[in-house]
Amino acid sequence: MKSRIFWKIFLPFWVLQTIIMLFLAYRVHESFGPERPWWLQPERRAIPVLARTATWRYDTRGQEGLRELLKSIELPRRAAYWLFDENWHELSGFWLAPDAVEGAQKALKHDGLAMTRHGAFLVEKLTPPSGHTYIFVGEFFHPPLLHSLPVSVFIVILFSSLLTSLLCAILAQYLTRPIVRLRDAAAAIARGNLDARAGVGPSDRRDEIADLVRDFDVMAGEISDLVQSNKRMLMGVSHDLRSPIARIRVALSLASNAPEEERSELLERIELELLRLNGMIEQVLTVARLESGQMETPKVAVSLNQVLEEALEDARFEASQTNAEIVGGQDWPQLSVLGDENMLRSAFENVLRNAIFYSGDGGRISVNVGLAGGMARISVGDNGPGVPEDALPRLFKPFYRVDDARNTSTGGSGLGLSLVSAAVKFHGGKVSARNLQPKGLEITIEIPATLVK
Repeated sequence: MKSRIFWKIFLPFWVLQTIIMLFLAYRVHESFGPERPWWLQPERRAIPVLARTATWRYDTRGQEGLRELLKSIELPRRAAYWLFDENWHELSGFWLAPDAVEGAQKALKHDGLAMTRHGAFLVEKLTPPSGHTYIFVGEFFHPPLLHSLPVSVFIVILFSSLLTSLLCAILAQYLTRPIVRLRDAAAAIARGNLDARAGVGPSDRRDEIADLVRDFDVMAGEISDLVQSNKRMLMGVSHDLRSPIARIRVALSLASNAPEEERSELLERIELELLRLNGMIEQVLTVARLESGQMETPKVAVSLNQVLEEALEDARFEASQTNAEIVGGQDWPQLSVLGDENMLRSAFENVLRNAIFYSGDGGRISVNVGLAGGMARISVGDNGPGVPEDALPRLFKPFYRVDDARNTSTGGSGLGLSLVSAAVKFHGGKVSARNLQPKGLEITIEIPATLVK
């Protein structure tokens, strides 16, 4: 039932506000205290007049006239009246409540008013011209709550109750709506729909629940990327292993029937393909170990400039094959990095090789090094075609390629930049990419470093 949380939030609020309203009504009902309840004020004003009328009736028409009067003014279950003489003998002959005399005597001692569990006694003592002393007693019972409340107070309480109920409903709906969406999105993801999102946009609410929903959407996106990355990895490994294996099978088939002089060449071909397979598997294992934190290579002080110069020397040789130019290496600060020299060199070589390949014939690659805030910043930019903006965050995923067709002319195995990212993270740094204007791509590596004096 989707509304369970709604009712768990709404009902306690509603019950609480109802209790508060009822308590408020009761306090209004008793607002003037036990000595002067407001609902008795009209009766208190009428008692002296009734007392004079009753004594006059008794003096002029006797008990029968008194009974007729008292019977006409009494209200069933609301008010009863008696007339006593000075010795507390009841003169009308009506039925007398057991506590009536006691209550009347108490009221006589307390300014004509005495409160009881059932209501109140009002007493008026007077001596008419006849010279006899009379005590007029009225007993008034508590009126029903709704009858005793002023209409204005009742309207205010009713309006407050309705308003509070509406606010409770809105609040409960406000709190539960994103939770329901969150649950539906989680259920959709569990069924395999990795594109499902809870969907709280940036212009919506700002609170902890909204933050939770947004974090869930971010997590769902990361899970989707991870699953897609695994799929790409599986497809990439399958594709990149199939080609050398196929070539090995062809070479083996040819070698079995080839002359001796050709067999040696085919065996060399087989050995080359096996080395490629071994290198690819080693790359996959290296990425996996780095990303899982299982790489236990000891870290030592390494001259960052020396590692860069060695990588640049090899890169310039490779760039000469396409007449590409590599600019950089002048006036760089001397920096030292705590890490693994081979891993750093491999990372720089992959970035430079990527830039050389995509800059094409006669391309230009610029390399810059700086230090800011304890971080060495190495940027490598090319004048190639760049990549789509939405592809930039995924460039460092294993086997990711902008060209989904995976044409072998578009590059290597798709592990180069993922190795760069894993190696940089191993050294406590980060790597990023951005497009240059009017064209080109710049990859920036930031790792902790110290200035060598």
